[in-house]
Amino acid sequence: MSPDVGVEPAMIQNFTVDQTRTFSSVLLLGVEAKTAFGDPHRQEVAKDGTPKWVAQLAAEFRAFGRPQRELINVGLTAAKNPGDGIPPGTPVELLDFEIGVMERKNRENQVTGVQVWYRAGALRPTSATTAKPRPSEAVNS
Repeated sequence: MSPDVGVEPAMIQNFTVDQTRTFSSVLLLGVEAKTAFGDPHRQEVAKDGTPKWVAQLAAEFRAFGRPQRELINVGLTAAKNPGDGIPPGTPVELLDFEIGVMERKNRENQVTGVQVWYRAGALRPTSATTAKPRPSEAVNS
């Protein structure tokens, strides 16, 4: 038996996001270092020592037949700022894009809601993924 008999583990779920089917556009607003809780001068790092970053994005999607817009923060880990060289307002693609959902509990261990977060393995301008047409596909004027 486990030492935590009677204590339920926190419910955590991660889901892969198909960006092209979920969002009509994703624009980079900026990328900043993710700072450690309580210490705004120390950047958080992953277990392997890689710095953590937060990309602020403007995302548009359709809900109930109407366009909706939301600002989302997406966590990234990278040796250097993943937003370097990408101007604000640039459409971006998130690689290995995931959404995570975890139960939020009070001091009595009762579920009071959920916490949602986004993370990605990398980001790049969508122009970097757009293939140039082959000469046979080019439109003649």
